[in-house]
Order: sequence, then C-alpha cells, then structure tokens
Amino acid sequence: MMNYKYNIVDVFTDRIFQGAQIAVFPKAEGLNKDTMQRIAKEMNLSETVFVFDEEENNHYRLRTFSPQQELEFGGHPMIAAAWVLTINGDLKLSGEHTPIIFEQNTGPIDVHVTTDDGQPRLVQFTMPVTATVDRFVPTDRELAAILSLETTELENKKFDPMLVSCGKNYLIIPVNNYQTVRKARFNFDAWSGSSAPATLAREILLITPTSGAGMSDFHARIVGPDIGQAEDPPIGTAMPAFTAYLCQHQHISKGTHVFSIDRGMESTRRSELNIEMDNKEDELVIRVGGPAVLVAEGQINLSD
Repeated sequence: MMNYKYNIVDVFTDRIFQGAQIAVFPKAEGLNKDTMQRIAKEMNLSETVFVFDEEENNHYRLRTFSPQQELEFGGHPMIAAAWVLTINGDLKLSGEHTPIIFEQNTGPIDVHVTTDDGQPRLVQFTMPVTATVDRFVPTDRELAAILSLETTELENKKFDPMLVSCGKNYLIIPVNNYQTVRKARFNFDAWSGSSAPATLAREILLITPTSGAGMSDFHARIVGPDIGQAEDPPIGTAMPAFTAYLCQHQHISKGTHVFSIDRGMESTRRSELNIEMDNKEDELVIRVGGPAVLVAEGQINLSD
C-alpha cells in the first residue's frame, strides 16, 4: 500500500468553516493524472492541489483538479499549498518574507509567504494581467431581468457593466448595494432570450462598493448558467478580470491601489481577499493575498 498524506485548508479566512475548502497533497510524487483525478473526485471539494518538489530552492509544480477535470490555474490552491508547506516544515524559510515559485499549467507564478515566529501569517501571489475589454454588453433591462432585479438596482454612476476576459470571459455587472448582490437570482429563461449568450461568458461577476461586514471595499458574487441558485462559489479566479475592469474607469487613477473584496456570508463561507493593483501606463500587475487556516489532516491509501 502507498499512503499519501493530505491537509484540508480553509483559504482567505482566519476562521475554520469559512472561506474556500482546499485539499492539499504536499508530497504527490508518483501520482499520475488519472489517479489525481480520482482522488479529487473522492475528496469532492471545489479544488484539490497536488504538490511536486522540483528539487530547486522553493520551486514547486502544482497540479489542481476539480472533481470533474484538471484546472489550468488556481489562486486558492497556491495560498493553500504555501500554507501547508510552511506548517509542515517543507518550505525553507528565509526570514519574515520567503519567496516561492509555483509552476502551474499556465506557467510560473511568484509567491511570497509572510511568517511570524516560523508560522504563516499571509500568502500573496503576483501576476501580470493581460485583458480584453468590451463595453458592448446586454441592455440594463436585459441585465436586470437576468438577475431578477429592477433596473434601478443596477449601479451606473461610478461603474459600468463590461465584458472582460483574461482567458475566461466574465460579464461584470455593478449593482447598488450589498443587499442587491445577495438577493439577485439568476433567471435562465431571461438569459436565453437576451443577447448575453453572444458574449460567450458563462459567469457573471456581481460587484458593489459596499460590504455586509463593513470591513471590505467591495462585495462580489458569481452567478451564471452553470452555477446553481443556492451556490456562492469562490471569486479568486475572477480577480485578474476584476482589476482590469476597475482600470477601465477614469476615476481609478494610475499608480498602486490597495483594497479588499469579500464574498459570501457567515452561512455561505465568507472569504476576504486582499488586493494590490499596480495600474501603470503599459501594464497591469496584481498581487492577491490572504490567510488560511488548517482544518484537517488525513491520508489516502492506494494499492500498488
């Protein structure tokens, strides 16, 4: 029998039973794609990440799977993997801030772990953003119907709806307050009868510059034709598109901006993401960070 240890970590939160649940296999050498997919299906979490040591200084290969398929990129898995490697003592710490390279299918990503007395306090990853932005989106009437809202509940003073792609299309729609984000309900019939399918977006990112907890700069939620009515999925993968979206507005000046964005509620696993955005003339770079908390440890036994 071969035993593979794993940890379950709640990401973008410092409280158990909040944030996003990620399973981490910190020593995945010997596992092939088919076995990793079977394990991810067995774990039945949104993402399971397998870590392979590249035998270079703090350089690791990550492969991330949902229960259905391998994912090309994952933000939450990087936070979770760095947290577990630090707790387990596998990561070679170099003072308060330790750099790591996580190689995903999309390429290498720079990551930093901030520690206190050898324990992780914050994990942050950095990535350049290249986006395609389209301002031609469904009408306010169509958007309101898709979300089961009134047109007056859409925000059109400081922010505009846009289609943004950083490899995946997001229809980003601003609404007027936190309560509107929470009460929105995706209407598949309204979606099918509108111009929205022509955008090729399968996910809508609802955003508002208010927070139910009163501590974040934005509140966000993802809905769409592939997401159930009661689901409130993590928003980490949408952050490159969201930052590119912000930079399309004239009142967002050039330079570095720091803000936080939360998702969910206590009953739907609230998360909070810390974002640093370098809005430069010729490039956009973002840093996404947050804490995590270890929830469980275990092992899977595999026959030879």
